[in-house]
Amino acid sequence: MGMKPQPVEDAPLGYLIHNPYENAPLTALVTLNGHVISDVEVTVHPKDDSGVSITYLVDDMRIMDEGGVPIFGLYPAHLNNFTVKWTENSQQHSHDYQMLTPDIDMGFSESQWAKAPLVEVEHVDTDFKDRLYFVNWTNPDGKTSQLMHNNLEAPGAFSWDGKPGFFIIDTAGDIRWYLNPYTTHNSKSFDTAGYAMGMNVTKDGNMVWVQGQGWKKMSLMGRMISEHSLPGNFIDASHEGMEAANGNIFIRAAAKDYRRPDGMLVNTIRDQIIEVDNTGKLVDYWDLNTILDPLRDAALLSLDAGAVCLNINASHIGHQTTLEDLKNAPYGDIHGVETGRNWIHVNSIDYDPKDDSIIISSRHQSSVIKIGRDKQVKWILSPKKGWSEAFADKLLTPVNAKGKPLNCNEKGLCSNSEFDFSYTSHTAYLVPEKGTLTVFDNGDGRHLGQPMFATEKYSRSVEYKIDETNMTVEQVWQYGKQELGYEGYSPVTSIVKYQADKNSMMSYFASAGLFGLGGGYGNVKMDETTGVVKSILVEHRYGET
Repeated sequence: MGMKPQPVEDAPLGYLIHNPYENAPLTALVTLNGHVISDVEVTVHPKDDSGVSITYLVDDMRIMDEGGVPIFGLYPAHLNNFTVKWTENSQQHSHDYQMLTPDIDMGFSESQWAKAPLVEVEHVDTDFKDRLYFVNWTNPDGKTSQLMHNNLEAPGAFSWDGKPGFFIIDTAGDIRWYLNPYTTHNSKSFDTAGYAMGMNVTKDGNMVWVQGQGWKKMSLMGRMISEHSLPGNFIDASHEGMEAANGNIFIRAAAKDYRRPDGMLVNTIRDQIIEVDNTGKLVDYWDLNTILDPLRDAALLSLDAGAVCLNINASHIGHQTTLEDLKNAPYGDIHGVETGRNWIHVNSIDYDPKDDSIIISSRHQSSVIKIGRDKQVKWILSPKKGWSEAFADKLLTPVNAKGKPLNCNEKGLCSNSEFDFSYTSHTAYLVPEKGTLTVFDNGDGRHLGQPMFATEKYSRSVEYKIDETNMTVEQVWQYGKQELGYEGYSPVTSIVKYQADKNSMMSYFASAGLFGLGGGYGNVKMDETTGVVKSILVEHRYGET
């Protein structure tokens, strides 16, 4: 027999459980001890005068689902104070609780100099003080050697691995939630190793992410709702795991044992889009090797060889990729033309229910592309250079606010206009509320070349309006070119996404100062009429760990 847990003296409900599912160390559960309660409200109080309180309502069904009151937003290494209010037998009740939490441990690596990202808050508008930001990164810890053979340039992207670093911060810069990397990741196991990426919060408040050879769905309290391996013919998921309204998940993956037209057998690289249902069953897939052109090299030839996403080499900074580089690149996760190399590098997926299509962002084609369920290209947002005749009528024509075509050359440089295409972009997401598309324009290889001076580079958050009938694109808003310049240049990763609740854009310049300090992020408020930025609502900068 074991000792039955008991509530502390004078506790009006049940006992407390810290981290009930072992996956989220800054959560807790107030058990019920037979009480039937409703109209629950929780407030986690700030740790000091500069802190931020978190208050939320808990649905009655959620109370029954959890078996108690879920507590989210505790501080690490702190004796937390939180208040639970509820109704029972038509009477209102309130009780103050305390719980001590452990310190943060998101894993450690050789290059690390702090236990977690250090956040410095630079500015917060009053209306945004209650904002929370979900950030994900990965901490490579070198433990995949137990699963790897010794060929570092072997085919496939399996070697990308590291401790997952998912965390939530408030507008004071304090971490209020993080994922336990030791329970959700194991470098010694094929199924649980991998680079945890593409975390998306679903409409029901849960989270989905991809990790190496599978994908996961988990509640904010840490309850693992489902874990699935990739369908049998696919490998190496990363960058995007997006849940559509029907509950299906769109994942960017690769194909194993792929037979090219020339007979060569390869593992493909970051060029397959798969759709799976909530049981993990394959519903559909898009093989981009057959839909697009793996030989197009116009964007690949413009890359800075030192900052190719996921293959960053400081010794090659400033070296522009050459045709010889592309042709002689080994097969595997190396940028280059042809199936079996990283020729497209899709890094985001969105789904358009209006016409049952997907929208992808391709870093290594410097393109945003819409593709239908029939696997036919609907449109391409990209400079014209390098696209074959088969895609000529799919290229969008840039126009001004009056719908007049702009004068743009084949490399995308448009005269007498602020319009620009996106280059080595990292995300492309629809804004259904506005009928627009946001793209994070990383900006490497802008106008399909390298500038004379590296300090001329910049990254942007940009919003486009696409007319699919007339096959035109208008730029309606941008941020970063003038406001941040080279200081905000983020050669890899990053995101921009519209936030409807406060009509703002969340921009994350994730790799600004790639080999120094990390990125900044926040909500940018813009004037809806002029598209001019009115204020930076939240701005953070953090040191890389």
